Amino acid sequence: MDRMTALRYTDGILAIDHHSHAGYVRPGQQVSGVGHYTLENSLGHVEGHVPHADYQDYMALVESGDDDGAAALGDRLGIPALIAQSELFQQTTVHAVALKEGCEALYGTVPAQSLDAISRQARIDDPVGLYDRALLLSGTSGVLTDIPEIDATAWPHERYKPIARIDPYLFPFGHPAWTGRGTDAPRFRRIFFRVLHRQLEIAGTELPATLEEYKEFVLASLERRKAEGFVGLKIASAYVRSLEFVRTDVETARRAWSTLRAEASRPFDGREAEAGLTPAAHKELADHLAFFVAEWAVAASLPMQIHTGFGHTEPGLTISTANPLLLEGLLGDPALNALQVILIHGGFPYSANLTALAQMNGNVHLDFSWMPYLHHHAVGRVLEEWLELLPANRVMFGTDTGSPEVHVASTLRARRALDGVLDSGVRDRLWTPSQATWLAERVLHRNLCDVYGIDA
Repeated sequence: MDRMTALRYTDGILAIDHHSHAGYVRPGQQVSGVGHYTLENSLGHVEGHVPHADYQDYMALVESGDDDGAAALGDRLGIPALIAQSELFQQTTVHAVALKEGCEALYGTVPAQSLDAISRQARIDDPVGLYDRALLLSGTSGVLTDIPEIDATAWPHERYKPIARIDPYLFPFGHPAWTGRGTDAPRFRRIFFRVLHRQLEIAGTELPATLEEYKEFVLASLERRKAEGFVGLKIASAYVRSLEFVRTDVETARRAWSTLRAEASRPFDGREAEAGLTPAAHKELADHLAFFVAEWAVAASLPMQIHTGFGHTEPGLTISTANPLLLEGLLGDPALNALQVILIHGGFPYSANLTALAQMNGNVHLDFSWMPYLHHHAVGRVLEEWLELLPANRVMFGTDTGSPEVHVASTLRARRALDGVLDSGVRDRLWTPSQATWLAERVLHRNLCDVYGIDA
């Protein structure tokens, strides 16, 4: 990591990671090493080469923890060979390169076949200490972490500040049955469902009978989480529905509530968080609740992150309905003009759409999390477009990873990309050297601090 000293404008400037998942272990997930990331990226390849029903059966066994059953079915379907094939093809991706760089930074030069065991043991021995070391190596003073709950004694809020997804509150009755490809979108549905029921458990209540009572619960839950140190909100609903949120009046929402309540009283058909729900009512209720929470966020001075653009390497998220232009109704609502919105991930493949939305709306900010460990040249192109057009306060750095290895590599790669754009701008006389240094500071942490009200 000594290459960081070659940086001209970003070297020595502390970063704050706008979008992280530090400290998050998915429900039912065991501690895994870095091999888990390559395996997860293999699922899209597997899904594209086995019959749909067989893949659904295989993933159901995997997600239920039935390792023996999954192994037996996997052998019959030839899944180990497909995974090995995918891992071979992944070697040339930026993700693979970034993972290798991060492992070298944290563990030194060790045999590739030993990395999974070494990284898994490091997570078991001292997960917080491992992430702290990643922050130190990358010149990062803290992260905002997207996480349902966090132990502030283990993960101190001085460095690990939590962000709360609002999606669990939007779907109190679950979702219509999943009929598409893949298992990624259903997994998000189940996570939302479990987080909501955990919040109900913490409140000591069951799902209320009326919409009005439910909204009271939502506000109380959000207020409690804010008091516990959550500094912002997030919408990840692009994984399960369209980003087109439409302001919906309370009478329509009440009718939708009654319809969904009656339909959800039927037993779930084999999949947690899925029922025979009317899609129109499902959307109407979620739309109403999204605006309800967003208005509360304005009053509470909590910024809101929104996932835009493509998703994981498995079918599920519909890319066309994750187009950030679908947010124009939400962003253009007069009651939400002071809601500080951060459109995250660079919105790939809609990066220019993000640029336009930020240019047209003074409360809209952009981050390029995820991009540093998925792209190389594209990161620089996006930063060029954003920094040349937008005011200096509108762009934020982020990684979008819960992996300490990927955090180290992503931060270095983000610094290189930003430094290259700034250096080019200085040579082209867009900026003076002092302006470039100022921009580096704003992108790496100052803009985040201003939006979230955090002291650097």
